[in-house]
Amino acid sequence: MIESIITNIDAEISRLNQAKALLSGVEPKRKLGRPAKAVSLEISKKPKRRTISPEVREKMRQAQIKRWAAAKKSQPARLKDAVVVTPKAKKTAAKSKS
Repeated sequence: MIESIITNIDAEISRLNQAKALLSGVEPKRKLGRPAKAVSLEISKKPKRRTISPEVREKMRQAQIKRWAAAKKSQPARLKDAVVVTPKAKKTAAKSKS
């Protein structure tokens, strides 16, 4: 809130300085470097997120379960029967000093 008021005041000061320079016949000094971003007076708001009804959410869930089942069914037989190998646990015994 306060930041938007300050930016509005800065924009007004800039416009008044330009008007003063035009009336006095002296061109305003330009700052070196890249010009500042344009100040928008509107406060940007995030768009509202749409909500999904529980019925539609359940329908999406069921469709995903069907896709998973189809993908599982189409897997080659060698992948279905594959044995999962877990890595062996490391020995934690301390090394003997020599």
